Amino acid sequence: MSFFRKPITNKFPEQKAVSLFQVYDYVRNGWARLETSELRGIADHDEARNYKGTHFDYVTPSGTFSYCSDQSMIRHSGMICMDLDHLGDRVEELFQLLVDEPLFDTLLLFRSPSGQGLKWFVHIDLTRCDHRTWFMALRNYLMATYHLSEKQVDGACANVSRACYLSHDPEAFLRTDLIEHF
Repeated sequence: MSFFRKPITNKFPEQKAVSLFQVYDYVRNGWARLETSELRGIADHDEARNYKGTHFDYVTPSGTFSYCSDQSMIRHSGMICMDLDHLGDRVEELFQLLVDEPLFDTLLLFRSPSGQGLKWFVHIDLTRCDHRTWFMALRNYLMATYHLSEKQVDGACANVSRACYLSHDPEAFLRTDLIEHF
C-alpha cells in the first residue's frame, strides 16, 4: 500500500510502501490516538469532516501509487478496504461478525476515526474479476447479509485509489496467518 502524510490534499505518497502489518501496528499502537480522541468529541458533521481531512494520515489499501489517483497505480495489492459508516450501536456486533466472516478473508479490521464505522480489509482475487466488480459483489453481500444500507457501505471504495484514514484502535484485528502475502 502507499502511505500518505496528512492532510488529505497531499496526493504524493511516502517513498516506501507499507505492509498490512505496518498499517495494523500504526492503528493499534496509537500514532493517531490524540487525533482520534479529538475527532470523536466534535459534534458538528462538517467540522468533523474538515478535522479528519487535515489531521489523519492515510493509505491506499488497494495498491501502490505514484500519485493518489486511479490512473497513477503502480501495482494492485490484491486487497480492498470496504468502508462501513453510520453503524451506530452496531459497530461492535459487526466487528465480531466480520472477524468471523466465513466467505471472505478478513485481513485487517479496525474502527474508523469517528468510532461509528469500520474499515474492513479483505483479499480479492483479480484473476477472477476486476476491482470494481469485487467492490460491487462485496457491497451487495454486506447489504444483504448484514442488513446494511447503501449509505452505510461507502460507494467511493469502488475507486482503486480510495484513501483510508488511519485512526487509533487498540483492539484492531489482524489475520496473522495471511499477512506475509500482503
